[in-house]
Amino acid sequence: MSIVTQCPNCGTQFRVTPPQLQAQHGMVRCGRCAQVFDGFKTLATLAESTAPVALPAVEVLSERIAPAQAAVPDTPSAQPVPTPIPTPVPTSAAAKMGDAAPFEPVEPVAADSISNVKAQVAASAPPPLAKLAPEVNTRQRRKGGWAIGVALMLFGLAAQAAYFYRSDIAASVPEARPALNKMCEFLRCTVALPQRPRQISIEAYDMQALDPANPGLIALTATLRNHATSELGYPALDVVLTNTKEHTVARRIFLPAEYLAAGADPRSGIAPNAEVTIRLELETGDLGAAGFRLDLIAAPAR
Repeated sequence: MSIVTQCPNCGTQFRVTPPQLQAQHGMVRCGRCAQVFDGFKTLATLAESTAPVALPAVEVLSERIAPAQAAVPDTPSAQPVPTPIPTPVPTSAAAKMGDAAPFEPVEPVAADSISNVKAQVAASAPPPLAKLAPEVNTRQRRKGGWAIGVALMLFGLAAQAAYFYRSDIAASVPEARPALNKMCEFLRCTVALPQRPRQISIEAYDMQALDPANPGLIALTATLRNHATSELGYPALDVVLTNTKEHTVARRIFLPAEYLAAGADPRSGIAPNAEVTIRLELETGDLGAAGFRLDLIAAPAR
């Protein structure tokens, strides 16, 4: 049993194989009149015969030249391909491009046989491009999901940076302070002045006894200078009391609200290139404090 198809233009019949029909989804070219047609539409089967007759072979369209050749009209001036000398050709050689394909007169075949042949060829054919669309859409959705995820992650990092560095951002970009204040209204925080204790120096300091009758009552004074070009927040004071042998007898950290004068706003700061004098009164009791060390550290944000 062989598979044949018929050219709708010149009526020539050709022996074909499933691989030939699968190559371009059934589109072939007639070897006699060069007409391009769908081999599936005129597909038929015939019984094997012992007297083969050589006719022009059907040509499978190539992907690179098929569109250009398919557009060539079938003009009457087109010359048929010369018929080769009849020679017995094995069935396996009929699938080669350009070889003559032997065929025999078609015998009546039942319609269900032709349907079975078409179904067999269609089942082994590669899936059409339209079936790949769902996979492409899935890939596009995955890419879109990744893009949204990356955007949300970057937004979250930017929000965290704006929260933790809000004071520095407000000092560097004053125009951003209103937006930062609104953010803190929602998060219940404050946009304080930046804490940069390294840019504040201790110009002078002193320790004095306030009451000779009570040597444990002392007063510490220090002059702080802001060397930055922008206003800085008041730092915290790290006070260490020492005895006559320079040994530490007590240590405590004082926040701006604890050492500033009454009525001063601890949220205010030191102006650029300005100096401020602070005073801290302490009751040391019987610790025997004879001196102190003073260091500036960043005050915690509130």
